[in-house]
Amino acid sequence: MPGHRPALALAALTLLAAPLTACGGSPTAGGGASGDTLTLVSAAAPASLDPAKANVGSDNWFVNLTYDSLLRMGPGGIVGPDLATSWGYVGPGNRDFSLTLRQGVRFADGTPLTARAVAASLDYTRTHGLNLSWDSAIDSVTATGPLTVRIHCSSPHPDLPQLLTQVLLVGSVISPGGLAHQGELGTASYGAGPYVLDAAHTVSGDHYTYTPNPHYWDKSKIHWKRVVIKVIANPNSALQAVETGQAEVLSINSSQVATAQGAGLAVTKAPAAFVGVNLVDRAGVLASPLKDLRVRQALNYAVDRAAITKAVVQQYGQPTDEISLPGLDGYAPDADNRYPYDPAKAKQLLAEAGYPNGFALTMETQGFLGIDLVSQAVVAEWRKIGVTVNVTTDTGIGQWLGNATSRHFPVLGFGYGGASTYLLSLDWMLPHATAFNPFASQDPKLTGMLAAAAAAPAAQATALDQNVMRYVVDQAWFVSVLRMDGIYAYDSHRIGGFSAAVDYIPDVAWSIVPAGS
Repeated sequence: MPGHRPALALAALTLLAAPLTACGGSPTAGGGASGDTLTLVSAAAPASLDPAKANVGSDNWFVNLTYDSLLRMGPGGIVGPDLATSWGYVGPGNRDFSLTLRQGVRFADGTPLTARAVAASLDYTRTHGLNLSWDSAIDSVTATGPLTVRIHCSSPHPDLPQLLTQVLLVGSVISPGGLAHQGELGTASYGAGPYVLDAAHTVSGDHYTYTPNPHYWDKSKIHWKRVVIKVIANPNSALQAVETGQAEVLSINSSQVATAQGAGLAVTKAPAAFVGVNLVDRAGVLASPLKDLRVRQALNYAVDRAAITKAVVQQYGQPTDEISLPGLDGYAPDADNRYPYDPAKAKQLLAEAGYPNGFALTMETQGFLGIDLVSQAVVAEWRKIGVTVNVTTDTGIGQWLGNATSRHFPVLGFGYGGASTYLLSLDWMLPHATAFNPFASQDPKLTGMLAAAAAAPAAQATALDQNVMRYVVDQAWFVSVLRMDGIYAYDSHRIGGFSAAVDYIPDVAWSIVPAGS
């Protein structure tokens, strides 16, 4: 049944590769849908329209318009019904999960939604998706009746409700017709969502047009006769579109807030991501000093997080030592200032570890959305304690991922959207190679703590998750520097229903409506 376990803020690194989206149009009264055209402005074209291969965060609106998910997440992380009307874990241990589907639902092509169709869609996504680590524990998906589905996991998976929402896309159900034409999924729509892609009025990479799905199960959720997503990379051009009435809402950066407010736009924000430097070579394969806990802690004490935060994001962020966000299950307030700025202590720890004169490192970082600014600021702080760094800066997310997983760099600059502890652990803490743990660092105590938290009932899990965060901060696996807010500007005279929250991506498919609706 419906429940709440804090999940993602803005789900993954790809969210930081570009601002989310902006929307606009000219809503007017009309029959059927309550508005005429809603125009969304995206900073980048989608990686794919296939829910399994789309980038979580930056591509959600492209996918959510045409694919309903099994479950729906609202502001505050509350998981509610969508294509499934009831759900829950079966027995202890968070290994088995059951869903009952909504009756009478049809895909956009008119075929019925069945348990077999859902099982086939989930099997496709868990074997072909971009984020295979998130559903790696899923062992089987079985249709146990015409409208009932059972998911079995080989190990505890406490976040299946969140995984199956429109935020993480895994639960976006693809029709049998789409699975029969997998080569078309990247450029066409085969879902059961409120809209369908209008291919005749779509130019890939430039603009995407959507019209209402005539078979949609709840036509009251279709608020527009047409939705258009235009790709506009320049953030100033996007803001001008809102200022001139061509669009109604967009994601902005901290330097644009005053301009947006001066134009009469409403501005809202919510914690969105954390940024810092990841000390990935914890075994000292490339950089021997990093295998010493005292060295890793010294690198933390050497950083003036408050000064860097003010310089990079002004008042739209906060210094932090951890890799979680307020409101998420692993956030431990007492870990937020575990390493107060203390360069003298940093030098003392380096001397105790045998490096009184410091040492040299190489770092790879990302040249977008301020991640490189944070990395360079950390490098400047480290230089004061004798640690010098040669930095390579990548200009694209693909280039960064390639370098991050190459095991050629002992230190990586990072930006990451807030996640539940379980999903975070799959990328950061478990002993398998990922872009955030490329050397597959192992800590048996940490692995045991994560296993206990994953299997625990929800009422007990939060305390265990917070202990995990305290432990990994104490072990200084990273130098987290700041958490930044996701900032949105919108025209409240033209649209309603817009909402931003720590574990929520604004839901254009259901929630954004013409003002006064």
